[in-house]
Amino acid sequence: MSVKINDKLTIHYPLNLNPRKEQLDILKFAADSINNEKKFVLLNAPTGVGKSYMVIMFINYYLNNINSNAKFDILTNSKILQDQYLKDYPFIKNLKGKSNYPCDVHDTNCEEGMELCRILKNPCNECPYKKTKEQWVESQVSLTNFHLFNSLALYLPTELKRRNSTVLIIDESHGFEDTLCSYISIKLSARWFKKYGFEQDEIEKWDEQLKRIKNIDQYVNFIEINFIPRLIDHKGILESKAGQHSIGKKKKLEFLQYITYTDSQINKFGNFLKDFKRDPVQNEGNPKDNWVLDIDKNPKEKHYSGIEITCQPVWAYPYLKEKVWDLYDHVIMMSGTILDRKMFSFINGLDVNLTTYYDIPSPFSVKSRPIYYIKCGKMTWDHKVETFKTQKEMIKKILKKHKNQKGIIHATTYEFTEWIKNEIYDQRLIFHDPKNREEMLNKHITSKEPTVLVSPSMTEGIDLKSELSEFQVLIKVPWPNISSNKVKQRQKTNSKWYSWECIVDMIQAYGRSIRSVNDKCNTYILDSNFSDLLKYNGDSFPRWFTDAIKNLEIKKDDD
Repeated sequence: MSVKINDKLTIHYPLNLNPRKEQLDILKFAADSINNEKKFVLLNAPTGVGKSYMVIMFINYYLNNINSNAKFDILTNSKILQDQYLKDYPFIKNLKGKSNYPCDVHDTNCEEGMELCRILKNPCNECPYKKTKEQWVESQVSLTNFHLFNSLALYLPTELKRRNSTVLIIDESHGFEDTLCSYISIKLSARWFKKYGFEQDEIEKWDEQLKRIKNIDQYVNFIEINFIPRLIDHKGILESKAGQHSIGKKKKLEFLQYITYTDSQINKFGNFLKDFKRDPVQNEGNPKDNWVLDIDKNPKEKHYSGIEITCQPVWAYPYLKEKVWDLYDHVIMMSGTILDRKMFSFINGLDVNLTTYYDIPSPFSVKSRPIYYIKCGKMTWDHKVETFKTQKEMIKKILKKHKNQKGIIHATTYEFTEWIKNEIYDQRLIFHDPKNREEMLNKHITSKEPTVLVSPSMTEGIDLKSELSEFQVLIKVPWPNISSNKVKQRQKTNSKWYSWECIVDMIQAYGRSIRSVNDKCNTYILDSNFSDLLKYNGDSFPRWFTDAIKNLEIKKDDD
């Protein structure tokens, strides 16, 4: 089917689905941008616009009007969104990490199975992961997630070059650069040493050495001179043990997990050293200036010092151009929270003159998505304990008002999650830790009871449509953690980034529960710091968000 946009542009669209006006407007803008020789098309499109179908329409347009031999890479920020794309468009070739595919030969997953084949020198001829990856490499339209793509871009760039795609399409692109930053980051602690399979006495030795590290140069020397050589020897010992026929399957798989992790970290440390030492004459400035060190202490660690040292880049854009942008003719970046063309271009290292920006308002009625702002007090460090006393009673009232409805409480941190768990006794509440997040989300989705998620980490990447969330609570304005040296350096480099990041997180949280034109959800903001955010950065919020805000006063009997 097709529709004529103007004398020069006729859109052919697939699947016999009738596109909405917003989708056709976005598509025309993208087409005009490419015809005007713009490489980067930035689409600020909130939930409900129908970005995924617009992607399919764009691919169809590009093949018919720009390059009939083009290949397309679609990226999402989670495996959940990958599954949603495949459900709607099964013709796309999808790739996940090795651990997501079963190895029937060794009765495990492909990640462990491939290591076992290598150690036993007995290759698997029908590896599901390899077969899927080859289909992904050869396909015209591919799909994967940020983490796997970053792994390929940083450690297996030949795979992306072999794929030789023309167009990159990034969904939820506001988080792409920060995901790459996290992927490059290096962390060491006693807890992480356990992942290598070290014995306790060796963990204690490494833990003692971490306590002596005070700056980034000492950290780099420790990794290069002490740790990497030991990891290489350790990997060989593990492989020898795993190859013994006398050990049982359970122990063999345990060794394989250590081997896989150790091997990945050797590669990661090697890339880190190469980037950190890159000749500053060949680059703008000294690359060391883009790295920071955070030394923290985990109070829950009982057996070791609790020292955790993280070395991470302040910004990922020095790597994005070479590793990602230069591979493609055109890049489409979509999100409901791009918000600011110049800021977004800066963060991602884009030449703003090569970008175009299109801002689409929310298609949902403001009556269906009210934001009730209730000033319970400021959730700052020195006021949070006292403020939570007021919030606690307000949350109880909100739960009572929505006693027959599902919802979510965005707790921002695990500390506040624990406060809710210890102070609000309600059987409807579902909590999670870092390990069982997906399990608890699924429990909420499948339960027939009016359950309520309490989470510090579900502001993005989840779809709580329809009755899955008819109310949500934000107990704290999600300012980035100012104790982080990375955050401090980002704020120093670009003073506007701090508030932009906070606003992005708020709007993302708001969007978890309004997914279609038929959805209705009440949102409650309980942190009085929201007033300052509106006062000094109100222009940075989209109009469709601020139009939904309603101020409510706490009644005396609520005190």
